[in-house]
Amino acid sequence: MRASQRRRARSHRLAYAFLTPAVVVLLGLIVGPLVYSALLSLYRWQLTQINSSKSYAGVANYRAMLHDGLLGTAVRNSVIFVVVAVSIELVLGILIATALTEITRGRHLATSLILLPMIVTPVVAALIWQYIYNPQFGTISQALTLFGHQNGIDVLGSAQLVLPGFMLIDIWQWTPFAILVFLAGMLSVPEELYEAARVDGAGKARILWSITIPVLMPQILVVLLFRTMDVYRIFDTIYVLTKGGPGAASETVGLYAYQEGFTYFNTGYSMALGVFILVTVFIISSAYIRLLRRRRVF
Repeated sequence: MRASQRRRARSHRLAYAFLTPAVVVLLGLIVGPLVYSALLSLYRWQLTQINSSKSYAGVANYRAMLHDGLLGTAVRNSVIFVVVAVSIELVLGILIATALTEITRGRHLATSLILLPMIVTPVVAALIWQYIYNPQFGTISQALTLFGHQNGIDVLGSAQLVLPGFMLIDIWQWTPFAILVFLAGMLSVPEELYEAARVDGAGKARILWSITIPVLMPQILVVLLFRTMDVYRIFDTIYVLTKGGPGAASETVGLYAYQEGFTYFNTGYSMALGVFILVTVFIISSAYIRLLRRRRVF
């Protein structure tokens, strides 16, 4: 027994010895920049004055955030984006995955086609939808001419339509992720549960609500976790198409932090915004992970 315990302890030490260099490198690449950003957020520093000394500001940058109206607009846009886009992606993901489970022939082909938008990079997706939204020759405007609407709709130039337009892009590109996760979960449900429900006279809607959704709850929470974090930090698509415009109608917290740091060169304030984004994402993800642990997923 002692010999086996010694061998086990030796193998554990060897495993830790192999893991230690990788862990040290990862900590240096992840923790180091985070700590530096947090420290820099306590200073006033203009990136254009790189040779000048930084002046210590304490929590002044964080106090300034409380009175920043543009930050409030960006947070509101981000929250609306998350709530609407992620909710629609969840509903569509469940419905389409349910439809795919009913297909016996051609399911793999249908799944492959559905996943195509997710393969496209966000910048390429933005350029594709820039053409679709073009008010002169875009797909939407051309389609409206068939119904007698001669004036095109400028989605990206309208303060009322620009945010829903970006939501549509996100839903188009990332609903396949929800479909993939939910389809895998549905295919793992024992067929006996569905057969028993059908014998009891339950319809498809009742089966979906009473069996499929409760069984899929861990997958639903996983999709919520990843999609909430991604959508809250959205940057690339909005930067390519509108840079937050018109006005601040499509401004988000990620884009606002970038603009403060690399457009207005307010480095200290930009780092404070980055810390704010990190803290809010950490709080949201912690709530989801707590729910996942209750479901014994993590």
